[in-house]
Amino acid sequence: MGKITITLVSLKDPCTACNIIYGLIKETLEKIQKEYSNVEVKLIELDHIKKAAEVEGLEVEKFPAVLINNEQITAGSLITKRQLISIIQMEGGEHVQN
Repeated sequence: MGKITITLVSLKDPCTACNIIYGLIKETLEKIQKEYSNVEVKLIELDHIKKAAEVEGLEVEKFPAVLINNEQITAGSLITKRQLISIIQMEGGEHVQN
C-alpha cells in the first residue's frame, strides 16, 4: 500500500474560531497517524493568504483546510475522525494492529 498524505493548511495568524478548529483537527490527525501505518501528516502554516496558490491541491482558500493526497477535503470546517477514517480506508489505509 502506498503512503497517504494528509495535509493540514492554516494561516499564521488565524481568527480564534479557526484556531480552535485547527487544534481539534490536528489532535484528530495525530490519533489517526498512530492508528494507520501508512498515513503521513503534514502541517503547513501560510504567512499570507497569497501563499495559498503554492499549496498543491488547495482550491478553496478557507482555513483550516484538509487535503488528502493533494485533494482538498475541507475548507474552514471541522471534519470528524470517522469521516477521515472513511476516506483513509477508501485510499487504502493500513490499520495498525495493537
